[in-house]
Amino acid sequence: MTVGYGNILFPEELPLDPARLSNGLPRAELEIGFGNGEFTVEYAAAHPDTLLIGMEVSPSCIARCARRSGHLSNLRIVCTDARFMMKELFVDASLDRVCMNFPCPWPKNRHARRRVTTGEFSDDLAAVLKIGGVFELVTDEEWYALEAGNALSRHEALSVASYEVGAKRAITTKYERKWLAMGRNIVRLTLTKTKNFTVERWTWSFKNGECDEVHVKTGRPPSREELEKLFGASGVRGDARWVFKRLFRDADLSAPDCWLVETISTDDEFEQRYYLKVSARGNDTLIKLDGTAKVYLTPSVRLAVADLGRRLSACAG
Repeated sequence: MTVGYGNILFPEELPLDPARLSNGLPRAELEIGFGNGEFTVEYAAAHPDTLLIGMEVSPSCIARCARRSGHLSNLRIVCTDARFMMKELFVDASLDRVCMNFPCPWPKNRHARRRVTTGEFSDDLAAVLKIGGVFELVTDEEWYALEAGNALSRHEALSVASYEVGAKRAITTKYERKWLAMGRNIVRLTLTKTKNFTVERWTWSFKNGECDEVHVKTGRPPSREELEKLFGASGVRGDARWVFKRLFRDADLSAPDCWLVETISTDDEFEQRYYLKVSARGNDTLIKLDGTAKVYLTPSVRLAVADLGRRLSACAG
């Protein structure tokens, strides 16, 4: 099931199925980091045969794009970080095109790890593109385009198709028009996927054909005092980190022994905030994600659930 508001969607089950979202449209494309959404909406309107999925980390940008969209039937927008979630949202060979318009080049050395030239981006890109599908990077920083082309083309399944300096596009962004007026060159780098490739997904978990629910039991009744002592408790495993924050009484008055633990999890730099529900089950305690939590089941989320269960199981009776 996928929950949506207008063109905004939150996939409750991963991966997304572009074929189901597109209502039979022959193409599916992804735009990463669409900013105010002006280009995104204009592009979707000009390509009615294409399902365009926009991915952006800023909630305010998501809202602006949704307002601009006029409920275009071939546009969907998702609030998440493509560095972590692109491969999680899409199965192998499901996208015809992935594009990035003027991403931050992160010119300082201490920020270099955030560029598309580093990390696992090339693997993820090679997985989700169809064979013959393209990745398009448009930038006003030629050094960045050169670095991206050199780095990404080293991947076994990606090959540079074109490198254009002074590229002219029918649809442009706000900043693109500004930079063109200033006489700056626009560089468009295009790579093509040449063969099959796959990567491991961290959020996909299936059991008997259904998504596996994340929950644990402690084997003893819950205690508010023990829960309050966990404020600030944290854990780490590799790039996964989590911390338990404030404690709230659940609003459901029919469940008096039920609390919500505010939790923050990060995987690398991908942060999520949500509540873990701690509820009495006779002489036992059930810990699971609160039903209102719109959260991706990343490693840090799964580890936070397990860690809270361990801590409460270990408390003295």
